[in-house]
Amino acid sequence: MNRLIVAISLLLAGSVSALAETADVSTLKGSYSIWEDFEGGKVCPIQLDDGTTIGGFALEGDDQCMQTFKFDGDPAAWFVDDEGWLVLIDATRKILVRLAPSTDGAFYANRTADGLESLNLTPER
Repeated sequence: MNRLIVAISLLLAGSVSALAETADVSTLKGSYSIWEDFEGGKVCPIQLDDGTTIGGFALEGDDQCMQTFKFDGDPAAWFVDDEGWLVLIDATRKILVRLAPSTDGAFYANRTADGLESLNLTPER
């Protein structure tokens, strides 16, 4: 009987966690701009979708435009990590960039330590 209660508790906890993740995805999906944080920096439209794919949720963007940002691969998916950061990954699940959340709904990645331009991800309004 105790095993059954533990099993049901674990199942419910997993379901609640999955619902919480879905709620985050539904509030974040939509049209964004990803852009370099300097005057005249490149701006690319990106669509965060809620359809699942390997490693996270689907995203769409212009591959040629995204190459400007010098990622180590082509962005193929996104997810929100345990710290609330939005993470873009490639098709092999390699992290390309982690963007910190800000209070205005945007995300920011400081990449200056790597000799790269910092990036903003802002929702289209």
